[in-house]
Amino acid sequence: MIAQSAPGNGASAATHHGDPERDDVQRQLDRILASPVFHNSKRYAAVLRFIVEQTLQGFGDRLKERTIGIEVFDRPPDYDTATDHAVRSAMAEVRKRLAQYYQQSRPEELRIEVLPGSYMPQFRWPEEHFLPAIPAPLATPERIEHAAALQAIEQPERRSWLRRWLILSCLVLFTSLAVLIVTLRTRGPFEDFWRPVLSARAPVLLCIGNVEGGRRPSENNPVSSAIVSLSDFHNSATHTVNVYDAFTMAKFAGLMQANGRPFKLASQSDATFTDLQNGPAILVGLLNNDWTERLVSKLRFTVDQPTPDKVTLRDRNNPANMDWSIDYATPYLNLTRDYALVLRMVDPKTEQMVVVAAGITVFGTTAAGDFLTSPREMKKLAAIAPPGWEKKNMELVLSTEVIRGRSGPASILAAQFW
Repeated sequence: MIAQSAPGNGASAATHHGDPERDDVQRQLDRILASPVFHNSKRYAAVLRFIVEQTLQGFGDRLKERTIGIEVFDRPPDYDTATDHAVRSAMAEVRKRLAQYYQQSRPEELRIEVLPGSYMPQFRWPEEHFLPAIPAPLATPERIEHAAALQAIEQPERRSWLRRWLILSCLVLFTSLAVLIVTLRTRGPFEDFWRPVLSARAPVLLCIGNVEGGRRPSENNPVSSAIVSLSDFHNSATHTVNVYDAFTMAKFAGLMQANGRPFKLASQSDATFTDLQNGPAILVGLLNNDWTERLVSKLRFTVDQPTPDKVTLRDRNNPANMDWSIDYATPYLNLTRDYALVLRMVDPKTEQMVVVAAGITVFGTTAAGDFLTSPREMKKLAAIAPPGWEKKNMELVLSTEVIRGRSGPASILAAQFW
């Protein structure tokens, strides 16, 4: 059931009991949008459809003026809501047109309403309309005697009906509680972590690091030449990625597809700042992904390369700690441990949600990708996170054991929430 608003003091219409169901609301929305009041206005129809569908998906409390401006009116994330009144004007017109629709609709139709000062719609069945009373005939001794006999018969029937009503009410209550318990059980840290990404309307950008991003300093790229051979194209730094990073990218793509979310793929060389401004992003890779390095450079946990071969994850609160380090001169099969950064935060430059899986080596990136795409692994996050973490930015430092080129499950070494 959808419990956006309770009915008034009157009873619900005789053919409907309780709160509207999701399908009822969707059908009523389609009916309203097909009416002449909204059919000829794509602008106001788009606003109404967006706020209703977001509420049906459980995100009604996140409906804000800026969100509607970005998602419906294609405003940039940093647009000035004080001077741009597009959303407020559109909402006022939506309320006006809803009122016009219900003036012409059948009185028993489900009502979709948006109260002034709010962007979250409310759904309710109209109050029951009672027929006017029919004047009673004059009482006579025969009628009084007949009425008394009927009352004697009806009293047990009324008590029986009352018992049935109480039993039915209890069944409805227990069913509602069962549904609530199941809902609470199926919602876990995995769903809470990914909700800001999966609830966005824009396609999710999956951005992978490449050889070009890992070069220090950057080398000339033969593909930049006007005439490029097929061999040069296939072997260019901008088009070459590590196979382990590709595996991690595939896991995120599978997660998006399983949740019906559109996504697009890009290497760190191809992705632009505009791409990052257009919607949520998932960044794969650390030293080989310039977009990741840009993001972590200002955070508590960041990456440092004190020597050409040594890479360290630094804690600004404990700069003397050098434990989270990897020496790239180590023989690959002798590596026994790797470290990674995991982020979920709103990028202050783009105002879009960004998730990062970034290991010092590809083994750390693999462990971070496994951690982020496993509901079981994500329970480790809930065990150390503060109350209300679901709505916070976060940065985690992970550690993984590496055995002959294969990474194991991740452990959380440190975390920052804000």
